[in-house]
Amino acid sequence: MREASYGQEPLEADVRWRWTVMLVSLAGMAACGPTGDPRESEGTAEPPQVTVRGDGRQVSLDAFTYCYLNTCADGRPEHLPDLGTVAGEITVSFPLKGWRFEATQLQPAVAFPQPCDVQLPARLVGAGTGTWRLEPAGPAGRYRIDVFGHAPGGGDLVTAFAVTTTRAGSTPAPQAGLGAFHDHDGKPDNYGTFEFWIDHLSTSPRKAAATLTITGRNGRASYDLPLSEDDCRPKGQVRFHAEVPNERVLGAVGREPYTIEVEVELDGKRHTASMVWPRDASTDPDAGGALTPVFAPALS
Repeated sequence: MREASYGQEPLEADVRWRWTVMLVSLAGMAACGPTGDPRESEGTAEPPQVTVRGDGRQVSLDAFTYCYLNTCADGRPEHLPDLGTVAGEITVSFPLKGWRFEATQLQPAVAFPQPCDVQLPARLVGAGTGTWRLEPAGPAGRYRIDVFGHAPGGGDLVTAFAVTTTRAGSTPAPQAGLGAFHDHDGKPDNYGTFEFWIDHLSTSPRKAAATLTITGRNGRASYDLPLSEDDCRPKGQVRFHAEVPNERVLGAVGREPYTIEVEVELDGKRHTASMVWPRDASTDPDAGGALTPVFAPALS
């Protein structure tokens, strides 16, 4: 799925976002969604509304970012539809068949999120055809819920609403990911960078360092992964980034398969993980072939 632009470069509160809608050519329709619908010849197209219900109330949500049929649009909501305070079940419904949905919680519940806002993965559990039950995460409170929809033949949508929960949800366990190599026309390619990230640590470490070691058919090489020094990040999130030309890496280690070891030190505590590329690369089309390190001792 494309990364939505609404979370970048927040605008001042009194500046209204103007949507940019782009008609794509017939040749590009496959990237936006299924073709063959007669509505494609009628100009721009918008996906149906997403309906959210809870405690006898409902809100109907328009997508502000989407690729649907012959139209792609990127935008931000001027305000968040508010479901109010909900003590019971929250459901999300969508009328088109085959779509799948996921959700993320943000705090505070504002129309223009900041990079350092709290971010928690919420669960959407199937509750019948075209309906999912939202299982919030974290402590009770007021949240912005971002809802992401994915069409079966390509295409997507993003919408959002505000809700105040009265029940605490689960606390997500720490998660790590590594962007190392991609299959580029049958050859390994790191596209010039290595990316390593950790989310949902119980606290943000004061000191953090990481090293990547790659062993291939013809050699072994290690690379320091500098910590990304951003102005602000959500609590418990760290990012590492190193620019290393692909030719340099392949010249040092040769061809795949690669045994990839990650060593990360957080406030003096060392954690290690080992993976094999391409064997352990994710097959999820939204994951971009990322690896999932499992550390010993476990992250906390």
